[in-house]
Amino acid sequence: MGSAGSERGQATVDYVALLAIVAVLLVVLIIDRGRATVHLEELTKSIDNLNRALERGVMVAPGDGRPRDPTTTPRPDDESPEPAVAIVGERDGNPKLGVDFLLPYDGTSFRREWLGGTLKYFMVDPKGLNALIDNSTINTAIHTLCNDSLCDRPARTPEQWQQNLAESVIISDDYKTYTFTLRPGVMWQRPAIARQEGYAWMDRDVPLTSADFAFTLQMIMDPAVDCSSTRNYYEDLDKVETPDDRTLIVRWKRKVYTSLSGSLGISPMARHIYTRNPDGSEIPPASLGVSFNKHWFDQHTVAGVGAYILESYVPKEKMVFRRNPAYWGASLHFERIEWNLKVREDDPKLIAFKNGQVHFEGLQPLKYKSEILDRGEPRFVPLDENDPKAGRAGELGWERFKAMSFTYIGWNMRRPPFDDKRVRQAMSHAFPKQRLIRDVFFDLGLPVLSDVLLDSQYCNKDLVPYAFDLDRAKAMLEQAGWKDHDGDGVIDRTIDGKSVPFAFEVKYFANSPEWDNTLAIYRNELRRIGVDMKPTAYEFSELLRIYEDKDFQAVVGGWQMDWDIDYKQLWHSSEAEVQGSSNHCGFRNVRVDELSDTLRTTFATDERIAIAKEIQAIIHEEQPYTFFKSGVGIFVWQNHAPPGSAPRPERYLAGVIKGFETFPPLTKRSRTFWHFRDR
Repeated sequence: MGSAGSERGQATVDYVALLAIVAVLLVVLIIDRGRATVHLEELTKSIDNLNRALERGVMVAPGDGRPRDPTTTPRPDDESPEPAVAIVGERDGNPKLGVDFLLPYDGTSFRREWLGGTLKYFMVDPKGLNALIDNSTINTAIHTLCNDSLCDRPARTPEQWQQNLAESVIISDDYKTYTFTLRPGVMWQRPAIARQEGYAWMDRDVPLTSADFAFTLQMIMDPAVDCSSTRNYYEDLDKVETPDDRTLIVRWKRKVYTSLSGSLGISPMARHIYTRNPDGSEIPPASLGVSFNKHWFDQHTVAGVGAYILESYVPKEKMVFRRNPAYWGASLHFERIEWNLKVREDDPKLIAFKNGQVHFEGLQPLKYKSEILDRGEPRFVPLDENDPKAGRAGELGWERFKAMSFTYIGWNMRRPPFDDKRVRQAMSHAFPKQRLIRDVFFDLGLPVLSDVLLDSQYCNKDLVPYAFDLDRAKAMLEQAGWKDHDGDGVIDRTIDGKSVPFAFEVKYFANSPEWDNTLAIYRNELRRIGVDMKPTAYEFSELLRIYEDKDFQAVVGGWQMDWDIDYKQLWHSSEAEVQGSSNHCGFRNVRVDELSDTLRTTFATDERIAIAKEIQAIIHEEQPYTFFKSGVGIFVWQNHAPPGSAPRPERYLAGVIKGFETFPPLTKRSRTFWHFRDR
């Protein structure tokens, strides 16, 4: 109680001091009338910022506009957890009707004294730069840096929503109408190519308006635009209204659960660019959808309103982002971010990390074994079964983490042999899941049976695993008509009057020793029951095309999971034959269609859980995927200098452990507090 009271007292003192400063400045302004207009505008903004901060219950640094705690100046090496922000009243981040429920935007993580340097790490080339056309995790990472959404899920409480580009939202009409008030003064970035000859028409200040969001939704709903996987979330969108530049009204035809994330999570597209040709002339409205698919701008860069500007991009070489000096919010603590796109294999990546050429990396299971478990790199602290935080003490830090992802082998259900569920079930019985997780992935992963987080209340814990059982697998194949009729060691079946051997190709990620080994072991097990499997590795960009074109018999894949449960994108029959859709395997099931449609109109949590569990049970029976494991990884970073030596400039990261201590397990790698120790 005493501590809280002293903090309130200090805040009062600071507020009084600031008011005193304001009074002095007013006197100066009265005397210095020649400059009064400009200074008075600046002072008015400072007072407005102060008033808004007091309404939110936080303090701000004068003239900066970002929330601060004025009583503390943390050390660069302070790794203690940040205290939780108190949530009071209806603004608790949980959607509700008739009131603004958004958590206030929290920029208290930003410390100007921490700002500086270039954060470097490895990434892979995106297939494209358009956020709607390419919704891969790589493209999402680009636009997370360069753009913002109306509302955001804070890392501390990712189940809730907070202010972002929208200052407020009111949901009405039984979750069918969303009325947003946009943050004032947000400007579109000036793309790097605006400085090049011929593109001067982009070299100007363009404010963000409600029309930009309306344009985004127009493109999503245009059937000519190749974004079917996104469009299926908006099939119930009715209309969009923009009464003025700061008001956006999104109306839905009916009450659907996906309207929450579909409305709150919208990110704007640069209408002033995507409606124009390279010379700045307007594209005819009737041609917008077609031109959007291969827009000239996407061959160069991206445009957003976010914390970073894409400064340069050399495919298969490097991407460089620079901090947006006009950003409205709290950025990360780096002036630049550099992606190395050249190095793709694990060995050179690890060497580069250990040499300090990148600041963090993820250790693949084989490297985890050699570098940490087998003590190949002494700068990593060894595993301590009794202390999960032991890895934080080394010069090179390491931490085990959970990811919102899972991996699988998908079966193309459109044609033999995988159009028969008995065959797909047999494939799962022949897959030694537990042994592979233990021996190939060194326990970095948990076996999964569905596409729902294991810790989620929606996860169906009653599903019975397809235990590794070759005798059972062989018997199921025989039931489906697959036997070795000619004695060559490969089972076969007569299809359309011809004897067809059970031989297939599985396509998977290149440069993945773990998947090389996984599929080699699986291949040997399948041979024991007369199945001939051929693994073929592909680069990530080519594998994306394979998914979209459904160009496979079997394919290795992975999905990021979402906080919201929805089954239409991956499993609805309407998506089975749509080019570029996420229903890669061609799954069709009338009951799943009914349930997934019902789930979208159901808001009661207990009812949603029951529906989700029934869907999981059906998918488990049908086995369109052989579900493998959830994401568990080893995160490594440049932690601190050797004892007795001074930190090298821009080498060692502080704030990483603070994130681990502050955020929940699934978001603890957030870079919110990261900065260089030499700041």
